[in-house]
Parts: sequence; structure tokens; C-alpha cells
Amino acid sequence: MLKTNESRQKKLGELLELRYPAVALKMTNDDSEVPETALRPMEQKGRHIALCQAFALARRQGKTVYMRKQDHWCWNPLITYGAVECARGSKPFNEIASLMGISEADKAEEFVAAFPKLPLGKYAGILIAPLDKADFQPDVTLVYCKNDQLRLILMAVNSQTGAMLDSSFTALDSCVYSVIPPLLEGEYRITLPDPGEYERALTAEDDIIFTIPAQREEEFYKGVDFQLQRGGRDSFYYMMKEDFERPPFYNRLFEAWGLDTGDDWDKPGG
Repeated sequence: MLKTNESRQKKLGELLELRYPAVALKMTNDDSEVPETALRPMEQKGRHIALCQAFALARRQGKTVYMRKQDHWCWNPLITYGAVECARGSKPFNEIASLMGISEADKAEEFVAAFPKLPLGKYAGILIAPLDKADFQPDVTLVYCKNDQLRLILMAVNSQTGAMLDSSFTALDSCVYSVIPPLLEGEYRITLPDPGEYERALTAEDDIIFTIPAQREEEFYKGVDFQLQRGGRDSFYYMMKEDFERPPFYNRLFEAWGLDTGDDWDKPGG
């Protein structure tokens, strides 16, 4: 699996010129899947970390991290990754709903009740690693990218699906929404890093998260190959010019509509 992940990271690097490697994440109950070199925050350092900090350690420092219930220092992953109970009407539930920044209490409660969740107690921990160092099949892969890189990602996806990519957005809990819905539903997702990612995990302000679920990996990397064959980032023709040269099909369309035509560009594949 390591060679496959190394190859996939290389392709992502060629297409996107990422600042950091993608992050591979796997839910597990099997300690044999956890490398001996993995950081176990409380066991090895006697310190807690947030899950977004584990993501940052993977992509920024190349570390493999194994997070269990006792390692977490942020409340939402404990609930949504299935480590603790938070039933509607309980003291924790009511406390969280009151702090959601939603003006109407009933809407706040509905929002909290609708958190995507893994089954309570199903997994013992979360294994996180840079994609090119992950010797396991990721349940999801997180690509922290900039807007221009996201555009190329969406082009790669569209080349295989021929469809728009749907996502939903909130300003909060990016460690949850970037992972749990894709894991449960098997669909791509775009997620805005939340305030905690900026404040505590030092995520860049121009980063956005694209999630690749395991069910979509084959399709996604075919799309990456397709974009690389078309020239990747080099296929863009940067200019600010009136009556600029265009792909030949533009002129065919404009001619069919009785509009002015111009010069064809000579870019390969155009």
C-alpha cells in the first residue's frame, strides 16, 4: 500500500504543486495497523492535542499520529468520531447548543442533533499520516489546497463524472465535516478550515480542504492522470488581451451563432 500511496502523492504533487502532502486517515480497532513510530500524544508525551493539530503534524512535519479517546483536547471529534455519548437533552448537548452562535435555541439544538456521527464505540482510534508515508488504505484523504489547486482538482473530478460536485458549508468543525460525511457517504467534499484550525493548527488562511473517500480513489486518480496528460497547470494560457486567440471550437460555435470569429490558438489539445 505504501508504494501506491507514494505514487498517488507524486501525481498530486505533479498536478497541484502542493505546499504539503495530502493527509491519509483511517479509523481502526487494530493496534497492529499502527506503526511503532506513530506519535501517541498522551502515552509518549503526556500531552493532549486537537485532531486538527494531528492533521497539521502529518502534513507539515511528516509525522504519523495515532489518536485515541484520551488524546483529544477538542470536544467535537469525541462526539462525532464515536468516542463519547452526547444525547439530546443531556448536559453536554445543551452546553454545546448554547454556544453554537445560533440565535434561536431550537435551531441550535437541531444543528447539534444533526452532527454527522460514527457509531458510538465502533472504533478505538484514528490513524493519521502523510499520504506518501501511509502504509495503509486510507478511509479518506484530505488535500489542503489553494483555490487555483482546487480548480484543477475539480477539473480532474469532472473529467470522470461529467457532473457538478455538490458540497455544503459551515464555518465550524472542519475536522468533522471534512471526514465523517465522506466516510459515511462515499462522496467528495469541500470544507472550509474552522477557527480552531487557524488558531491552534496554524492552517494558512488561503487553504481549503478537499476530501477523497476510499470509494472514489480509483476514479479520482484517473482524473488526475487525465489532467496531467492535458498538461496540468501548464495547460493554462495566462493573458489579458482583447480579441484573444481561442480554442477552435469557440470559433465554430460563434460562426454557428452568426457572431464574429477570430484566431485559433495553437496550444496542444486545444
